[in-house]
Amino acid sequence: MLGPVVEDAIEGIAGDRTSSASRLARVALETIALATLERPGQRDPATLAEIARRISEAQPAMAIVHNVVHMFAGLVAEGHEPMAVLRQLLEELETARERIGKTFLKIAPDRATVLTLSYSESVRACLLAAHNRGRIVRVLVMEAGPVFEGRAMAAALGRDGIPVEVISDEVGPTRAAEATYVLVGADSILRDGSLVKKRGTLPLAQSAKAQEKPVYVAQVRCAFRRRVLARRCKDAGPIRPDAGGADHHGRHGTRDVRAGHPPHDPGAGPKCTPPAIASCRTEGRPTKVQILSCITML
Repeated sequence: MLGPVVEDAIEGIAGDRTSSASRLARVALETIALATLERPGQRDPATLAEIARRISEAQPAMAIVHNVVHMFAGLVAEGHEPMAVLRQLLEELETARERIGKTFLKIAPDRATVLTLSYSESVRACLLAAHNRGRIVRVLVMEAGPVFEGRAMAAALGRDGIPVEVISDEVGPTRAAEATYVLVGADSILRDGSLVKKRGTLPLAQSAKAQEKPVYVAQVRCAFRRRVLARRCKDAGPIRPDAGGADHHGRHGTRDVRAGHPPHDPGAGPKCTPPAIASCRTEGRPTKVQILSCITML
């Protein structure tokens, strides 16, 4: 059903163990857009939903990948031009990073030593915003083996002009004592407030709790309001009269801190509104963490 280029792209998404959730969301959008352009006959709702499912299952722990491809499929199935939909969703992802940095400034302490791990564009946006206001002394980055995404994160922060130190995963949790707070990203935020995140996040959160240090979770909340996006796409391109609709469904994520619960969706209860307090469970005991923002599909 799919062309070889799209199949290769999906395989690449499935094998990606280093990119951030935001980057994978952009690649997922470009892949589903390519599928509709490569074979224009694949714009019926059932086919679009199947393509979205294939891409979503390539990264089952990342709610943002699921959300953006299914939103794309739904809007194109309604008749909006794929490139117009792609532009609007990519723009939403870009502005979401800007918003999360501004949100973090509402709670970011002054003169902070920050402990984090792995690579997260959301965390980087928060740290850069705080650094530009003079609120960062230094950042300790756990290297996040075996792929060591933390080293890439440290290099990026260094290019941003932020003082940074790479530390081993074994030592990382013990450094919570000297940190002002812990700041991590998340692949998904679950209905009960638990997180799906890189291995090593759980012991880090447990250590921070023992040291009575706050844990902040930075994840963009993209306001995918369907009617607003549909209006923008309509302004950007024609609508085909023969198109139908598409449904959106929840999904499950199983990567680290907690598994077995689907990511937050609007029908599951109150939305996370920044800043919001949620419960990150560590060995059955709730640990308060502050979620700056979360992915929802409205």
